[in-house]
Amino acid sequence: MVPRDDLIQYLNDYLQVDQVKDYCPIGLQVEGKEQVHRIVTAVSAGAHLFQQAAEWQADMIIVHHGLFWDRDPRVVRGPLKSRLKTLLQNDITLLGYHLALDKHPVLGNNALAAQALGLEQVTPLGEVGVQGRVVGLTIAQLTQRVEAVFQHAALVFDAGPVQIKRIGFCSGSAARDLSDAAEAGLDAFITGEAKEETMNLAEENAIHFIAAGHYATERMGIRALGEHLARVFPVQVRFFERNNPV
Repeated sequence: MVPRDDLIQYLNDYLQVDQVKDYCPIGLQVEGKEQVHRIVTAVSAGAHLFQQAAEWQADMIIVHHGLFWDRDPRVVRGPLKSRLKTLLQNDITLLGYHLALDKHPVLGNNALAAQALGLEQVTPLGEVGVQGRVVGLTIAQLTQRVEAVFQHAALVFDAGPVQIKRIGFCSGSAARDLSDAAEAGLDAFITGEAKEETMNLAEENAIHFIAAGHYATERMGIRALGEHLARVFPVQVRFFERNNPV
């Protein structure tokens, strides 16, 4: 067993949350029991996850996408009421780490993706993304690599050069960063989702665009965080997968 508040303080320090501005509560979102033995990690909070965690008798859930966002209604009813009811009845703590987990230099979604994709000379791109170099790849080769890394079919706008040497990456829903990637002179940009205007922007800027799935591109960080906690503390940690096609 580990005191709940000790775990929260460790995570807040390790993920450097005091250096991150986000549009959701960072860290603690729902307080549960004081001692923690079993921890569930997952990409997104939801009723299905909470029920699974309760059945496993988890004491804490840590997610990338939490329950509360700045623009959400403040009235607790309907699905939100049901979600909270499961947590409160089972005395489960909920923690959410969004941008702090995206941008962490070791366990962040973007740092881990850059490593898995074989990027070298990695530097920041935009607020939380990364950019790096590869030995020349074709768009077919890069697409194959992306699909292998994220285990998800990719949406590709083939609009860039024949040889790809400079690549940008930002997990999740970062199609807006395509302009930053083009301005940086990159040959390709990879994220989770496309927007309606993305195809035109890719064509007009002569840059390849690959969407590899919002969920798929944000599994690495939260899973690695749980594995890290299991090494540091005497706790059981289980990652709960949810096959989300988006």
